[in-house]
Amino acid sequence: MADERRSAQDLVRILRGRGITMTELAGELHRSPRMVRKILNGETSGALYRETLEEIANTGRATKVPPRRRQKDGTLMRIRGKAADGEKTMVTPEDPGGKYTTERQGGRAQISTAFMSEGGRIIEARIPKGKTAKGRTVANEQLVQLVRNAAKGQAGNKQKQITARVTFANGRRMEVNTYNASTMLKRIKEDGGDTLGWLAREAGNRYVNLDTTDVLITGVTLNVVTVPKTEAYQRESAAGRTRRTRTLTEAEKQRAKQKAQLEASKQRRRGGRRGAE
Repeated sequence: MADERRSAQDLVRILRGRGITMTELAGELHRSPRMVRKILNGETSGALYRETLEEIANTGRATKVPPRRRQKDGTLMRIRGKAADGEKTMVTPEDPGGKYTTERQGGRAQISTAFMSEGGRIIEARIPKGKTAKGRTVANEQLVQLVRNAAKGQAGNKQKQITARVTFANGRRMEVNTYNASTMLKRIKEDGGDTLGWLAREAGNRYVNLDTTDVLITGVTLNVVTVPKTEAYQRESAAGRTRRTRTLTEAEKQRAKQKAQLEASKQRRRGGRRGAE
């Protein structure tokens, strides 16, 4: 049983005493060896890492990655790093949030639904990790239909909300977002019915610096619940606006800014070449 009184500093000392190096601990925490050293020296409480350190001390492995610190507006706090030219600067780190499972990913497509009270349900999908696997196409089609089924029965003062969680082929698990069921269905349709591709892009939009282009989704959990429609929803519905324009996430804003800077740089170079001619 875990001893809640052990501090992060105590746990680092225990683990170092077992022969685990600073670099190895840093890798499990997804942080730098410098941070582990600060915990050991008492320069920081390390409270954010205590749970993961406790898990390593008790089981010998870590399945939960400590989240990055966030500011009041929800954006990631910037840390010291290096720019592309090697100069030291403040950078936005990757958010390694979520848990990692040791379960084997992939296999045949399997989708199951557990029906709850008041129209709620939990949909679990296990999906092959081969890009061209037939099971991925089958899963895409079935997930669209299941979201469509969940979107039904939203008349009166009730609406269906879906919280989506995904597992990637590397074992990483994370919550994507919570959506109105009809809105989620509409966005998937607008994306050509590619549920898995849409969920991957949504995850990439929420988590800064998360590249979802190379690691495929191998698991999806959709938690469907029935909740009362808010006053704001009722007003939008009465005005014929049942769907609000989606606000860009910080990740999307950052990528758009980088793209604009790159385009401006290209324009300056082209202008310089024309002037030289």
